[in-house]
Parts: sequence; C-alpha cells; structure tokens
Amino acid sequence: MTETLTRTLRSTRDLRMPPGLTQGIPFCEVTDGAQVERIDAASMDILENVGVLFRDPVALADWKTAGARVEGEMVYPDRGLIRDLIATIPTDFTYSARNPADNLRLGGPHSIFVPMTGAPYLRDLNDVRRIPTLDDLAMFHKLAHMEPSQHSSAHHIVEPCDHPISQRHLRITYSSMKHSDKTFMGMTTSPKNAEDVMEMCAILFGEDFMEQNPVTTGNGNSPLVWDETTLGAMRAFCRRNQPVLCSSFVLGGANTPASVLATVAQLNAEALSALAYTQIIRRGCPEPGALTDNSPSGPALAGGSSLHSSKSTIGSKGSWKISLNKRTPARSWNRKVAALEAFLAAGESGFVAGQVYTVDLDRMAKLSLPQ
Repeated sequence: MTETLTRTLRSTRDLRMPPGLTQGIPFCEVTDGAQVERIDAASMDILENVGVLFRDPVALADWKTAGARVEGEMVYPDRGLIRDLIATIPTDFTYSARNPADNLRLGGPHSIFVPMTGAPYLRDLNDVRRIPTLDDLAMFHKLAHMEPSQHSSAHHIVEPCDHPISQRHLRITYSSMKHSDKTFMGMTTSPKNAEDVMEMCAILFGEDFMEQNPVTTGNGNSPLVWDETTLGAMRAFCRRNQPVLCSSFVLGGANTPASVLATVAQLNAEALSALAYTQIIRRGCPEPGALTDNSPSGPALAGGSSLHSSKSTIGSKGSWKISLNKRTPARSWNRKVAALEAFLAAGESGFVAGQVYTVDLDRMAKLSLPQ
C-alpha cells in the first residue's frame, strides 16, 4: 500500500510554484533602536567627511545637479540630501514574471528564494569537476523552473564558458526567459550589456508594461567606490524602472575596520550612496529603484578569499536592521556557517535556498530615521 502510494505521488508531482513566503516569526534583535541610530549617524559622517568615489563623469554631473559637494571624483553628500532622496524608494512592489500566476510580492513580510549565481565550475553526475557550458546553464534554468521552492531562474547560475564574453549576456538572458516562466535577473556586466537586457525585456514584456512593473533585477558591486561600468548599468536599469541590487562587497578587516559595527557603518554608507543615486536617476518612480545587498564577510587568512563566519552573521543582522531603518527591501545570501546562524542571517526565514529578499513594513514604521 505504501509503495503504491509513493508511486502515485511521484507520478502526480505538483510542480506549481507556491507563493512567496510570509514571515511569521519574531525578529532576532542584535541591535536596539539607539544603536541603529548611532550606526546610521556614523554612516552619515562617512558620507559627509570621507566621501564616496564615483568614477563616472555622468554620475558626478548628476550629483552636482542634485546639490552634493563634488571634489574631483569624490562625492560628499550631506545627510539631509541622502534622506530626502531615499525617502522616495517605495518599500514594496510586485515582481512580474512571464507567467502572471508566478508574480511575486516583495516587501513587508514577503520573501522569495532565488538560486545562487556565478559558479565558474560544476560537478556533474559522473563526479567530474568541469567548466560549465550553455547547455548546462539551460539545464539549471529548467531545474529552477521545475523546483517549486525556487521563485526565480536567476541568470548565470553557472557561467557558460563555451560562448564568448561579448555575447554571453545575451545567451544567459535568453536562456532565463526561454527555459522558465518565473522571474529572472538581468546581466549588468557593462552598461551596453545592461541596455541589451532591457531591450530583450521590452520585447518580452513590452515597453509600457516595464514602465509600471519591475520584471528583472540587476546587480553592482562596490567598496566605497562606484565605477563607470556599474553606474552605467545602474542607469540602464533604473531609467526603465527596474530594481538594482546595490552590493557593497566588504571584507571585514581588509577593506573595512576590524570592528563588526564599524564595518556595518561603512557598508551602510556605501549602500546609501547607491540608493540615493538611483533616485537621482529616476526620482519618485512607482517601484523601488534599488535593493540593498547586505553581505559583510571577511578574508580567509590563508589565501585572502572571501568567507563567511559568525561575525558575518552578526554583521548581516546589523545591516538588515539598518535596511529596515532606511525603509528599503534587502537581500541576503546563504552563509557557510551553522544552519541556525544561516537562518538568522537570511532574513530569518526558516529555509536557506539561495538569495532571500524580505522586509517588514510594520517594524520599519517604528524605525524611522531621526530628523
């Protein structure tokens, strides 16, 4: 009887994607309101007195027009300007998929699971470690589509190294669109690549639809520096009303102070500078122009590569609290630490399957920035 039931369940597997997760557990508090305000004030001091390097003439001109102090390539935005700009970032939106049944709400207590991306190698069923191909990427996109717990096909889950870099972003985006009707991410490896992705999305969804509905997300990295490549891609996405993940890739003790709280303050300053710039690009858009990516990590002492530890978990929780304070959605990604720590770091969901997006509107309302 049990064997028959098992066969029946296997043959009638329901592959429909469940809705995004709704958080129903209390937050793990690692900082109180006064501590959050102190960290935020330190971040504002960094922006006003240390500044952020914007290696892009267009961005520098935009900041000058917005009223920031600009000296060479250094931008010193004051806290009043930053708070005024980020105030126009809405706290929730609907992430539209090719299949409307798979549209997702982000914001408030809602979370989604996204596959991790960027693997330069894979290990196949023959236990052979090798360089991925476009066919491998297509298979991962199909698996993400068939896996109910995944809400997106992301983009380059693995890097298709059998295609030249000049056209790889086109192949990756087309594979995301073709092999899954869930949400997906767009390639932002250059301004031109980002524009190409936007044109592909316009073909798939329509220009008018994109003006009112986020259909993809982009990504950019910074350690107190935003370069021309990242900023150009950011403009391509934000001008089309598409969200951008503003990733401050900090290595605690390497390109930040050794202290966790000081690292969070620097991460917050970097994220704020990017969040504010997205609103200079497109002020008051109906959907958010940026999502903060809170990923403090540290360098491996043996080789200098990035790793995550218990300090990363504490830093993640601190930066998440700052995101709530800023009233912006945020991303977390799975940690190579104990499962419990990973759950707490990843937006306090009960499951870690990749990147997690969540934010709590009620708690954010109680954590408004001081005037």
